[in-house]
Amino acid sequence: MTLYFDHLVHQVQSPENTKIFLNKRNIHTINGGQHTMWGTYNTLSYFGLNYIEQIAIYDRNLFENAANLPYSLHYTFKRANERYGFSRIALRTKNIEEEGQRLRALGFEVYGPDACSRTRPDGSVVEWKLLHFGKPGQAIDFPFLIEWADEDEERVAQLKASGAIDTKQSITMESVQFYVEDVKATVKLWKEIFQLPEPEQHAQFISLQLPNIRLDFYEEVAATAMTLGHLHEGPFGVTLKDTDRTKETLVFPAAFYWINR
Repeated sequence: MTLYFDHLVHQVQSPENTKIFLNKRNIHTINGGQHTMWGTYNTLSYFGLNYIEQIAIYDRNLFENAANLPYSLHYTFKRANERYGFSRIALRTKNIEEEGQRLRALGFEVYGPDACSRTRPDGSVVEWKLLHFGKPGQAIDFPFLIEWADEDEERVAQLKASGAIDTKQSITMESVQFYVEDVKATVKLWKEIFQLPEPEQHAQFISLQLPNIRLDFYEEVAATAMTLGHLHEGPFGVTLKDTDRTKETLVFPAAFYWINR
């Protein structure tokens, strides 16, 4: 079953301020809305259907309840002592029920799929299903799976019509960078779980190729040289390609937006 990259989650203190910062640097970012079941809200930066979600808490009680679900995004954020920065990625599927059955057969604890929704600023509601999985004691949380209620073509049309996708913007998401303690073991495991092609060996990292993006896995020395700081296992950077500008790096706590790196 083919899985596509869907989005990268960026935990921030203020989605509003992050939106202002990114828009000033020509990273088109919009208000997303509220997740009323989780007590969170977001802003969104779309690059086609790939996007980065900047997310924060607006209701502490709702969030604390949501964080009880093992392997969920909120569980990860809570377990990391609510550290700001890149947190997780989501993979998109059209067969989330079958994926859940397959992951259970592989011996994972699976939660969901669960029906979810978000209220947009205009009052409309977007719906999807989420599935989380893992095993106790894992060092890095796996991507979670998402299945949108609408077809991809319909979503693109809606996002363009609403202005969420800027048709004048030429930026694409090329890759997401991860720091892991054991690159070879992590890559082997993710390749098998997500049924991906053979990994590619590069000078400083090993990559896995999804149909619409590349995942790059770095060990400590190389990742530290790129970030100049303390690392936590998980995503730490995203590479964007923009034909209309030269190299630029946007720096956040534990999150780097590399443009034309």
